[in-house]
This record gives sequence, C-alpha cells and structure tokens, in this order.
Amino acid sequence: MSEYNDGLTEFLGEYFDNIGKVGEIAVQSLKEQIDIETDNVETELRNNTPKATGGLKASLKRTKIQGGKRYGYRLEYQGNAPDGTPYAKIANILNSGTSTIEPKRFIKKAVKKLKGLDDRAAKRFEGKLKDFN
Repeated sequence: MSEYNDGLTEFLGEYFDNIGKVGEIAVQSLKEQIDIETDNVETELRNNTPKATGGLKASLKRTKIQGGKRYGYRLEYQGNAPDGTPYAKIANILNSGTSTIEPKRFIKKAVKKLKGLDDRAAKRFEGKLKDFN
C-alpha cells in the first residue's frame, strides 16, 4: 500500500461512481414520470374529445420527442376534416368555444392533470434513491 493510499482514494472513487449513478437514477425517474403523465393526459383527451363523427378523436396523435437533452411527447390533433378544416382548429374551437358554441374545456381539463408533476417526479426519484442505498 502506498503511503498516499490510506483508503481515501478508494472511498473517493466509490463516492464519485455513486454520484454518477444518482444522476442516471434522476434522469430515469423523470422519464418514467413523463411517460406516466403523458399516458394520463392522452387517456383524458381520448375519453373527453367531442365525437360527432369520431374524426377528431381519431386524429389525436402522440409523437415522441427525444434528442439531445430533450425528452417528452407531443399530443396533437393532426390532419383535416372532410371539409378541409384542420382538426387542431376544430379542437381549439370546441375547447374554447365561440359566440355560438359553448366551450367544452376538454383540453384544459386534460392539461390540469399535469398539476403537481414536479412533486410526483420528486417522489418517484426519492423512492428509487432509497432502493439504490
């Protein structure tokens, strides 16, 4: 054993290895929570989208966003109705209403499900961190 290797080097090596693992656990926890939250919002939108013909509900698409330091999903109404009106526009009109259409607020209700996301993600991270130790 070297005179400079009194166990401190080994301890610091393990410490820095664990710091790296904690970062990985944090990222994994956040990604899992984003997946869960997206599922919840998508289910809420699918269940509450007005369905006169079913076209609007069928146009709801989920697209994964992943690249660089970004991770998440885009939920949007894609395509056009048979008369050429974009489904996104129809969804916004039905959600917000007009002078002749009462607002349904189905998008607003779905987005409200994200309230408290930070706390739920932190709780998931803390649970995984306990399992790590």
